Amino acid sequence: MKDFLSIGEMGSLFGLNIQTLYYYDSIGIFSPRQRDPKNGRRKYEFDQVYELATICYMRKLGYSLEEITAKRRAQHVHSSLESLKKRSEELHRQWKELFSIDEAIQRKLAFIEDELKDIQTDQITIRYCPERAYIAIGEEELIYRQNSFYFYPTIAFYEGSLKYFGAYLYPSKGPLPEFLREDQIRKIPAGDYLCGYHLGSYDKVPQTLERLRDSRPYLKLEGLTVNFNILDQFVENDSSNYITLSQIRILE
Repeated sequence: MKDFLSIGEMGSLFGLNIQTLYYYDSIGIFSPRQRDPKNGRRKYEFDQVYELATICYMRKLGYSLEEITAKRRAQHVHSSLESLKKRSEELHRQWKELFSIDEAIQRKLAFIEDELKDIQTDQITIRYCPERAYIAIGEEELIYRQNSFYFYPTIAFYEGSLKYFGAYLYPSKGPLPEFLREDQIRKIPAGDYLCGYHLGSYDKVPQTLERLRDSRPYLKLEGLTVNFNILDQFVENDSSNYITLSQIRILE
């Protein structure tokens, strides 16, 4: 076995780019024990592979370089075991969070794909809709801080001058995410709805809603309008291609 390894050999051993090892050296987290006095080339003693293996191990656990530096200075068996336990708890928390995000993405994919199958944007129809569940988000000033706004299909509720938002839990018959409490969930009542589509940016939605109501003047309609964003800014760059499904419940 060689007594010394070059930076290329050390990088090859771990599958690391030599630029990574240059950077580790520059910040003092992993440096060669010797340098060639003539050309300054780095020379790593072979037993340094265990040191680099520890760094790679901690990186795979998700620690930052700053965290690795601090932990290695105080590393011993008890602190290492405690650190592993905490890291395991954090990874489980991250896994649950990622799983809930994926669950939301799957609902959004299913919603968009199902809605686009038979979409006829030029028609106004009456459609029976079952009870549907959503997460209440609130007014527009609040939506950008809510993860549910980004990952679930968005619902915009218009009622007079009021405008507020929800995250659609599509499909409503599927199991609800575990992290949700019952008191966080709201329901859109079942019933017959007057349905039409708005094409384009959201600032023109009120005109579409007026056209929708005027199309059936003989119907007694609820004051609240429910608008489902099918194609929105998260899947379409051009706002003129946005598609919104607008629904107004028909009252008995």
